[in-house]
Parts: sequence; C-alpha cells; structure tokens
Amino acid sequence: MRAAAHRLRRHLQDLRKPQAWASRKEEDAAYFPYLWVEKSSPLQRGGAGDAIAAHTAEKKTNLQLAGGILDGLVIQPGEVFSFCRLVGPTTVARGFLPALEMHDGVMSTHVGGGLCQMANLLFHLAVMSDGEILERHRHGFDLYPDNARSMPFGYGATVFYNYVDFRWRNPHAIALRLTVEVGETEVFARIYGASPRPYGVQVIETDHAFYRKNGVVWRRNKLWRERDLGEKKERELLFVNDSRVMYAADHLVEPS
Repeated sequence: MRAAAHRLRRHLQDLRKPQAWASRKEEDAAYFPYLWVEKSSPLQRGGAGDAIAAHTAEKKTNLQLAGGILDGLVIQPGEVFSFCRLVGPTTVARGFLPALEMHDGVMSTHVGGGLCQMANLLFHLAVMSDGEILERHRHGFDLYPDNARSMPFGYGATVFYNYVDFRWRNPHAIALRLTVEVGETEVFARIYGASPRPYGVQVIETDHAFYRKNGVVWRRNKLWRERDLGEKKERELLFVNDSRVMYAADHLVEPS
C-alpha cells in the first residue's frame, strides 16, 4: 500500500509538471555516426557459488527485456530520459523474473531485480555526455569492494518503479541515440550523436576516506564532473557520498 501511494503521488506530480519525455526510437544508426561514450559491466558479480551471483540467469532476462525497450531511443534537445517511464512496471505478466536487488540494506529476491545494473550504466552515459541530471538515487550502502568496481564508490543510480527514478535532460543542440545490448557475459550501453562530442568530460574523486563510526566502518567521498573546454577546465560537484560499508573493510580504515 505504501508503494502504491508513492506511485500515485509520482503520477500526479508528472501530470502537474509535464516534461518533453524522450520516447521515439530510430532504427537507422546512420543518422548518428559518432560514438560519444560507451560502457559495459559484467552480468555476474562474484564467483559461481557466491550469494551475490544467485539468479544471474533471471537478471539477464530482466535486462534483456529492459534493453529491448531502451535500445535505439533518441533523446532530442531538451527532452528528458526517464528510466521508469520508459521501462514501465516490472511485472510477471510482462515477463520479468525474480532476481536479487537491494532493499533496506538487505539483498533479497524481487520481480524485476537486477535493473539497477542498467541504471548504473545509463547514469554513466548521461554524466559523460554532460547531460543535466534531474533525478538520481543510490543505495545508502557501499556494497562491493573495489576489486569488483570500475568506477569510483558512490557513482551510480538505483531505480524502483516509479518513484525512485533516474532522469536526465539532453542539454545539447543535437539529438542523441542510445543503444543497449545484453551479451552472454556483459551488458553494453552506448550513446551516439549526429556530430562529434564537443568537449571531453571526466569524473574526479576527492576527499575519499574509510572511517569508523559507532564501531561500524563507513566510506565517504566527493565526485565531480570536469569539462575540458580547451583553454580552461570547468568542475561541477555531482555528489557527496557517505555510506556504511557492507563488506570486511576494517583494514582500510586510516589511523586518525
């Protein structure tokens, strides 16, 4: 009932503040010949016997369903990408399967689980394309050690239909095209443009530290988006992260 109330509230909010939502696809890739950014991530986390690797086959099915909806999407200038509006409710009737996802700091099985992996990929594409991040949520926990991480801690997005959404606006003067592919072992996402990317973008981490609070290990950092504009570089603060660590990390705490 609480989730239903949140969903109704989000529907009403969107009705009151209409946006130019991205919804059209373009099957002909020839209109978008320039690769702006690409990113991939492995389908399976951990070893075959690890708890985190459970339900990988079901997660793959969920990712394939969502990927089929998103692949080929065009985000016109000024349009807003909304993960939840595009993918829709993840129900059994639509073919989604139970897979692992995080709820209240606990890994559990839910229909449509695993889609946060795709949201993370698309978040990276939006940041590196210098998209305007309108809504982004993340888990309040540091789930994995860095040997399973390709981006800085605290960099990503989580989704839960429809009130925990990931949304970004295309601020550029040209349209962008999204492609998504779910392979045998990895998920791939790319953004293409009709012209080359006008400037470079990178993510910078500062103020990183592991520390202990009330006997529990926490981790913090700041993440910045840096634009390389040629004669100058422009830095924008994206997020300040401060999360409880969910793996053995006592050895990483720096002496005070």
